[in-house]
Amino acid sequence: QQMKKFAITNMRGFQSVLVFGIGKHLGIFNYLFDKGKSFTDKAKINTVSFTLKELSEKLNLDLNYLDAWLHMSFECGIFEIDESSERTAKTSPHIFDILINRNHRYYVGGTISNFYKIVRYQERILEGFKSGKTGAILDMLPEEYKAGQQSSARVGTLTERLFAKYFIEDKEKLQNGADVLEVGCGYGFNLEIWANKYRKANFVGIDVDPNGIKHAKMLVDGYNWSDRVIVDEIPLEKYVQMTDKKFDFILLNQVLHEMVPDKNYRLGALKNIYNLLKNDGLLILCESIIGDSFAPKKEFQLYDIMHKWLEFSFGAYFYDEFELKELIKTARFKNIKLIKERGSYFWAVRKQ
Repeated sequence: QQMKKFAITNMRGFQSVLVFGIGKHLGIFNYLFDKGKSFTDKAKINTVSFTLKELSEKLNLDLNYLDAWLHMSFECGIFEIDESSERTAKTSPHIFDILINRNHRYYVGGTISNFYKIVRYQERILEGFKSGKTGAILDMLPEEYKAGQQSSARVGTLTERLFAKYFIEDKEKLQNGADVLEVGCGYGFNLEIWANKYRKANFVGIDVDPNGIKHAKMLVDGYNWSDRVIVDEIPLEKYVQMTDKKFDFILLNQVLHEMVPDKNYRLGALKNIYNLLKNDGLLILCESIIGDSFAPKKEFQLYDIMHKWLEFSFGAYFYDEFELKELIKTARFKNIKLIKERGSYFWAVRKQ
């Protein structure tokens, strides 16, 4: 059984991550998404067919490399032969929804892309084992950081669903118009989710990443949201000094672990958030909760631990449940609740 697990099952899983990650990086899966999207007005699309020649011409890729890549993709079950046409491949059952269609509720392509990143950054990780040095999250390649934020936006979607289910009065406040601040809005993907859902609310997004803010501004312009959404490249500590505005809601989505890994710095950030929140406001804090490596395993945490494994070399530091709650409490918040349903969770934090 162990031989089967490591020599077959895990090998196929590893190769699946590789072929998907390479295909994603080359734009193949984005191309198939756009191709499938062009048909969605007519009928629900469950599969997309293509030829190697088509991919070669559309994406300017070598046919021989494509052939080797596709052959392994067949073996991994990502694609299968389309018998209706000569030398044509198609997505296997459910693959379009879970690996290609970014709008589908069961899409996990972003998560698998994160696994692939570990392979791409292995030289950095290997060097870290010897030197003990870590960097900063913005050391990551901009396109990789952007992809990671797209993946985190999936967490934002699940958080919004939990919020809408359990915080009815707060949801109504948002629906009728409220002021929302997102700290660490990055490329704007999470902001996009909330602004699309709550169209009467006003949003401010702040971040220190110029690439992220540039993309977020493009999203705002694309949606014609300039009358109710503002994004700005500014540190939190500077923003709190220059504004008198207080917010009904503050979003902090997968940001805390990326801040400078110093307890006092992060505590200062939470205190600044406290000062920006109205007395009856709500902080919606989503952060991977990761216990000690030797703590008894209580639940499925593969994706959370992968998050730690990938970002540790970029200076990320994660908390267990007790440690994070104590940090929030030290920032003077009194009402701190962990809202959890199956694998989704967030902290609902109030001043009182």
